[in-house]
Amino acid sequence: MAMLPVYILAGICLCYIILLVSLLCGWRNLKSNPSSVSTSEIDFSIIIPFRNEQFHLPVLLDSLKDLKYPRNKFEILLINDSSEDESEKLVQEFGEMHPELSIELLQNQRESISAKKDAIKVGIDKSRFEYIVTTDADCKVPENWLQGFDNYIQSQDSDLIAAPVILDKVPPEDPLFRKFDLIDFMSLQATTIGAFGLGRPFICNAANLCFKKKAFQEVGGYRQSSNYAGGDDVFLLQQFNEHERRIDFIRSTKMIVTTAAQKDLRSFIQQRLRWAAKSAGYKDNFARFAALTVFLMNAALIIGVVLCLFDASYFQWLMMAFLIKFNLDFMLIYKAAVFFDRKANMRSYAWSSIAYPLFSSGIALTSLFVGFKWKGRDYRK
Repeated sequence: MAMLPVYILAGICLCYIILLVSLLCGWRNLKSNPSSVSTSEIDFSIIIPFRNEQFHLPVLLDSLKDLKYPRNKFEILLINDSSEDESEKLVQEFGEMHPELSIELLQNQRESISAKKDAIKVGIDKSRFEYIVTTDADCKVPENWLQGFDNYIQSQDSDLIAAPVILDKVPPEDPLFRKFDLIDFMSLQATTIGAFGLGRPFICNAANLCFKKKAFQEVGGYRQSSNYAGGDDVFLLQQFNEHERRIDFIRSTKMIVTTAAQKDLRSFIQQRLRWAAKSAGYKDNFARFAALTVFLMNAALIIGVVLCLFDASYFQWLMMAFLIKFNLDFMLIYKAAVFFDRKANMRSYAWSSIAYPLFSSGIALTSLFVGFKWKGRDYRK
């Protein structure tokens, strides 16, 4: 048996251990949100781009209606990105039914390859208030959402604040890809929280994000990422980091935004291709280390299976590497499952951990050569 593959696998495993242990320490280090502030001082502009979201918008709009925050201290800006369904009509009717809310329907103005970044920029340009809050049209926000951001801003004077996002609960009768999706989503959220706890944040989710408008303008907005279709959240976080702005994460169950799962397997794959496409734009060294280590670990397991077909003596090393990954991943994802009240869905973890190396490596490699389709639009390489 040639030992070189074993040495390479050992090196990759060591990097993976360092990464996961670091993220676990970061999770432990990240404190809960600051003590509550009784007053509501901050004014917010909530910006929500949408395209063909007639089935999801009613849930989002109802949750916005139920926000426990002074009505005169926030506005809702919904930006229509050329919807072809009844989305725009739903927004108009909702605004007429709730005149107590400051709701404005805007039309997107395309300037770049990224329709979503363009839509958010339209909202920012129209906004009246200093703090911008973003979410997605397929989400549901908690009733104390704005108060939570208000508390943090008053306590920490943050320039950008990220907060937790999770998929809706997945019933047992749902297809396997949705169960896999939830496990994968929890791993991303666990990584997000762990990285913030380390003081090395590199990913966040625009479905639950707040930032200071002046700071957004000072760091250049989306100019540096205009050639990427996605990444309105990750690249903005990266720019705030580069300019040494105050960045925080609210680890509070009261701040969790829930989002809908993808409707079918094709949409799920296209979403992951869209997410993978932006990884080429990572500038942070820790982000690059994390992305490369995860890719190499998954690829090594697949190559290890192939090697075992020719030499069974590799099997013990392959199983050792797999068990290292299996247990470290479980410890991190289980923390997220407890935090998000998704422990029941951990029943899918065992088979998901077997499928994940092939899926993750396949998505990463495919994203290097082909584009993706999103919201009825093709994005080519």
